[in-house]
Amino acid sequence: MLSIPRLPLKGCAALVWGSARILATDRKGRWLVTFGYLIAMWLLYYLWSALFKDSPMRAGMSFEAAFLHVAVAQTLFTFLHVGTDWRMAREIRSGEIATQLILPMSLNVRQFSIALGRALAQAVYILPAFIAFLWWFDLRLAPQTIGLALLSVALSFVLLFCIDFVVGLAGFIATDLWGITASKDALVQFLGGALIPLAFFPAAMREVLAYLPFGHFFNTPVGYITGEIVSFQPVLIQAAWTLVFLFAAGLAGRIVLRKLIVFGA
Repeated sequence: MLSIPRLPLKGCAALVWGSARILATDRKGRWLVTFGYLIAMWLLYYLWSALFKDSPMRAGMSFEAAFLHVAVAQTLFTFLHVGTDWRMAREIRSGEIATQLILPMSLNVRQFSIALGRALAQAVYILPAFIAFLWWFDLRLAPQTIGLALLSVALSFVLLFCIDFVVGLAGFIATDLWGITASKDALVQFLGGALIPLAFFPAAMREVLAYLPFGHFFNTPVGYITGEIVSFQPVLIQAAWTLVFLFAAGLAGRIVLRKLIVFGA
C-alpha cells in the first residue's frame, strides 16, 4: 500500500511534472484526442436525443439530466483513464521494468506519479473542450458542494488507478493483456454508470451497486458534479473502497513481485 512516511515527495513531484510535460509536448496527439472526444460527445448527444424523442422522461430522468450524466462520466473517463495497465504490460515485455525495480522508489508509487501527471495534463486540454460543448448545447452543471465533487473525482482516479495497476501486474504472468484490459474497461464503464446512468438499471441492482465499488467509479463523482447527490454517505463509501483498493493493490504487488518473470523483447 502507498505509505506516506516512505513517500519520496520530491521524486514523485518530478515524475508527475515530467509525465505531464511529455504528454503536453505531443501537440498533434492532443489535437487528435480532443477532436475525437468532441466527435464522440456530439454523437452521444444525438443518440440520447433519439432515445428521448418519444418521451420527455425515461427512468425518472429528463433528456438533459440523462445526457449530462453520460457526458460528464465520459469526460471523466477520458482524462482519468491514463493506460497504466497498457504501460506496465509494455514495460514488462521489454524488460524495462527490471530497471525500475532497483530504483529507490516502489513500483506502485512510481506508476501512480506517472498516472497522476498524465491525468492532470489530459484534464488541461479536455476540460476546455467539455466546457465549450456545454456552452454550445446550453447545458449547465449544478454542483451543490464543489469540495465534495473534487474529492469524489480524486477518489475515483485512485480507484481506477488501483484496478489498472493490478491488471498491469498480470503482465508478469500473462503474455497478452488485451482481452483482460478491454474487458476491464467495458465492465468499469458499464457498471460505473459511464455508458448508461444507473437510474436505468433495475432497482435491486442499483441498491447493490451503491455499496459495491463499481457505482463509485463514475456515478458518485458525476452525481456530485451535476448536483444529483448532496449527501456525504456516497463519498464516505467511496473513500472506504479506496482504502480497500489501495491495500489490495499493494498486496497484489508484493505477491506478484516475489515471482518476478520479465518477458524479454
